[in-house]
Amino acid sequence: MPPFDLWLDGRDDIFTWWYGPGIACKGSKVLPAPTANGAPAFGQYKPSETGSGFDPWALQVLEIEDGEIVELTFFLDTETLFPLFGLPPRLEA
Repeated sequence: MPPFDLWLDGRDDIFTWWYGPGIACKGSKVLPAPTANGAPAFGQYKPSETGSGFDPWALQVLEIEDGEIVELTFFLDTETLFPLFGLPPRLEA
């Protein structure tokens, strides 16, 4: 998952990441975005290091098969992508 040297495989890997190195995203907010290549997409905002509001972090795209999420892809170029998806550049508290 560039720019991170990271590959998560399965529920256990995801939870290990979320409650380990990914804990900085705790308290994040997500907003629905228009679909990305026909897949559900969300803008993720994580708590700002300033302590006020939420900063953009990733465009999350879900791949769904048979009603289950089978892949999560996070695109981190929020400066370029969020305007294309109509997502605000930042969320206030």
